[in-house]
Amino acid sequence: MKKFYPLNRSFLFILITLLLPVSSGLAAANSLKTVAIIPFETNTENDLSYMTSGILTMLESRLSWKNNVAIVQQSVVNKALSGVKETYESNAVIKIGEKTKADYVITGTITEFSGAYSIDTKVWNLKTKSYLTFYDQSATLNKLISRVDIVAAKINKKIFDRTTVSYDKYKNEKIITEEELRRMNPERMMPVREAGERKKPWWKIW
Repeated sequence: MKKFYPLNRSFLFILITLLLPVSSGLAAANSLKTVAIIPFETNTENDLSYMTSGILTMLESRLSWKNNVAIVQQSVVNKALSGVKETYESNAVIKIGEKTKADYVITGTITEFSGAYSIDTKVWNLKTKSYLTFYDQSATLNKLISRVDIVAAKINKKIFDRTTVSYDKYKNEKIITEEELRRMNPERMMPVREAGERKKPWWKIW
C-alpha cells in the first residue's frame, strides 16, 4: 500500500493544479459587474449634445474597474434603446438591462436653471429592482464635467465600495466647507446635509 502513496499524492496535486485556474476564473466572472450607461437627457435651452457625449465618456472611464466593473459598449446600448418603446422609465430600464445583460443601468438628466446646472443620476440595480439617486450641481457650464467626476466618485463608493482619488478630494472639500461655515456663524449652524440627499428612503422599490 505504501508504494502507491507517492503516486496518489502526485495525482491529487495535478488534479488541484488543473482545477484551480477554472475555479479562479469562475470566481472572477461571478464578481464582475456589468453597467449599461444611457446617454443623459438635457433640459436646457441650448444644444448640449457635445457635453452629454463628454459626460458619457467620463462615466465610462471613471466607473470601469478591471476584474470588477465592465461597461457595456455604447453601440450595444444604443441598439437596445432603439428597440424599447416603454412609456415608464422603470419598464424601459428593465428591457435595456435584459437586452444588454447588464447588472446595473445608469440614467441621468442635466437641467439648466438661471445659468446653473443640476446633475440628477439614477443607478438601477436589475437584481434587486431598486435604484439609488446621485445628485450634484455646477454653477457654470465649464465646471459641469468636473462635477460629473464627483458623481462618478460617489457611485463608485456607494455601489461598488471603491474609494477613488476623486472621492477623497470630494470628502476633503466637503469637510473644509462645513468647517468654514461653522467658523463664520457657529450659532446659526444646523446639521449640514449634502445637497439633494434624502434622509430616507435612499432607495425605492419599483
